[in-house]
Amino acid sequence: MKKINIFFLFSSILISKYSMGQKWNDECVGYYQMNLPSELEVAVYPINSLISPAKEPRSDYGILIQRTKKPEITFGTKSRESNLNRFQADFSEFYYEKFKVGISSKNPSVINLLEYKKNTISDYEFIAASGRQLEKRDSELFDEPLPSEMESNRVYGFLIKDYNNAFSTYELRGYTLNISSGHRLYKFWSKKDDYLDDKSQTAENQWHKKEPEVKSLLSRFSPRELYEVPNKQGFCIPYGFIANDSGHESHNMAVTYRLKDHPDVTILFQTLTSDPGPGNNRPKFDMNEKEYVTEFWNRIYGAKFRNIKLYGKGFSYPKIDGRKAVAAFAKFTRYDKSVDYGYVAYVKGKTPDEPTIMFFIMRKGTQATVNPPFDHQELEKMAEHIVASIKKR
Repeated sequence: MKKINIFFLFSSILISKYSMGQKWNDECVGYYQMNLPSELEVAVYPINSLISPAKEPRSDYGILIQRTKKPEITFGTKSRESNLNRFQADFSEFYYEKFKVGISSKNPSVINLLEYKKNTISDYEFIAASGRQLEKRDSELFDEPLPSEMESNRVYGFLIKDYNNAFSTYELRGYTLNISSGHRLYKFWSKKDDYLDDKSQTAENQWHKKEPEVKSLLSRFSPRELYEVPNKQGFCIPYGFIANDSGHESHNMAVTYRLKDHPDVTILFQTLTSDPGPGNNRPKFDMNEKEYVTEFWNRIYGAKFRNIKLYGKGFSYPKIDGRKAVAAFAKFTRYDKSVDYGYVAYVKGKTPDEPTIMFFIMRKGTQATVNPPFDHQELEKMAEHIVASIKKR
């Protein structure tokens, strides 16, 4: 007589109840919106990694060149999260127009922007002092003339300007805009200008040249809550919105979500304009949809697995925003012999104004805490529901 495995019977009941009771909300990324499960967390920069980063000193032959740990996108609120939390957010990218964008987790108390500005000034002064030490060392080692103090001040100089709930730091070739919504910090790191040999670039010139676009961005930016989808023209970032842009700005916005009651399940939505463009995790534009989905499973994501094979429906061809996409559901065995599942859908932009869209939903069963690992059949159904809901705002 066969014995019934009580654990798996209980798991099935739990998962069935979860699926039946699933609630959905609209959320937006870039110029798109979709239907996502309620009760999600978003991978962003932990607030402490920005306002009070952990110490991580680095030296270059005795000269201190770094004092603190660089911020990374992850799940959770601590600056040093577990590797698993960081791994689950590995495909996240926040780029819009000429900016790399930083969005923080929510701070329990109101952010002290004045204190953060003081820390920012300290960081720039450290970079200048460190750079000057490196110049002196290299001058002695290679018998080269030491740049004048005036030239060093030009290269490492910076200028801070205050705005409403914000300040911008202008440098030789770029600037960083910092905005506080009260409990959340937003950073816009501008793309660096090309270096000019005529030495006309200064922090002050950068301020005069770029302040109009800083003020324009400030006038159009607004914070928003998760599942708060604006009804006007603009671009959605996690917890934020940039209104009244052209509607086809260059971008690479890849946002990763995780189910709160099932941290073993992550959802990624990526919208990006044609190559070349910003960010690291970019699909290969010389491949068609099916080639890239195969490449993703075999090399990009699947390279970390012992074994991988298509499962269930295998390849399918859903519509994303009215366009024919290629999708594949797969079963994979990790090197620790745990078995998991995932779904990937991809549609390639055919014109410069038509974004490429990448979507996946992954399960990592070892991340399951209170509830058993999410059922693979329900995972595929969830993926298909989200893909079918993707549309232009």
